[in-house]
Amino acid sequence: MKLCYYKDPVGNFGDDLNPWLWYGLAPELFDDDSNTLLVGIGTILSSKLPAAPRKLVFGSGVGYGALPRIDSNWEFFCVRGPLSAEILGLDKSLALSDPAVLITQVMPPSTVERTGMVSFMPHQASPKFANWQGICDAAGINYLHPAANMHEIVAQIRQSRLVIAEAMHGAIVADAFRTPWVPVVCYDHILRFKWDDWCQSLGMTYAPLQLERVWDDRMLAPRDLRKTQLKRQLLKAGIWSPAWTRPVPESNFDQIKSQMAATLQSIASNATSYLSEERNHLRSIDQLLEKLEQLKRARRLGLAAGRP
Repeated sequence: MKLCYYKDPVGNFGDDLNPWLWYGLAPELFDDDSNTLLVGIGTILSSKLPAAPRKLVFGSGVGYGALPRIDSNWEFFCVRGPLSAEILGLDKSLALSDPAVLITQVMPPSTVERTGMVSFMPHQASPKFANWQGICDAAGINYLHPAANMHEIVAQIRQSRLVIAEAMHGAIVADAFRTPWVPVVCYDHILRFKWDDWCQSLGMTYAPLQLERVWDDRMLAPRDLRKTQLKRQLLKAGIWSPAWTRPVPESNFDQIKSQMAATLQSIASNATSYLSEERNHLRSIDQLLEKLEQLKRARRLGLAAGRP
């Protein structure tokens, strides 16, 4: 069986948890046989998954792209939350939680002490639009780039007293290690559905704080900057087609950097933080571990389906 997850060319924290988690929890499940895939952490249940191989779904969610065509090649052990289960027509008992919570089962005993540090993790796409490192530096807040080394990010989340999260898996890992977190939204690429899906699996309501949108042309690659400038000129001249992707707005970074830093400071000091109830947190771990044992038993017995 092979592990199936989205591999971002520059790296992305949530997706990059997959090999560490699954090879740590159940290395015996994996080999070079691509006839069976374990579909793990991520919003990847869509028609883009290959049709032919057998797919064993463990905690993935829906949200991006067209829904998959479910046939005999699919076996669902669990999905991220009740919204994914409902939209796929699955029994609600399969809506457990995001398996990233099991990171607590593969981490060695921690000698890391909690500090007064506050950390901020944007969505993986957000660093393309603004210098969030500069904003965090001005705010005195630790910046967690979603493409940074995954092990270092986890260590810093464990050290933090609070995580401000635009990236969902920043919040999930914080919650797993019982670090309070605050959800925020800056840009339109945040997918509320997946947040609602995960939060509802743990009895929470997703109500993110809205940040003012910040843009900085200096973060764009040269080719993207040229395209953006041309699109802006065409738009101003009234030469435009609804089929074209609109350019990002004009830069406002220098004007609102200080304001954004003050906003993050205010959130760190005053915002109501989230943390799932301990009983729900522990239940999700127990249920996911039980499903993992079910998967291991099925594979040992060579069953075509993963049912006990």
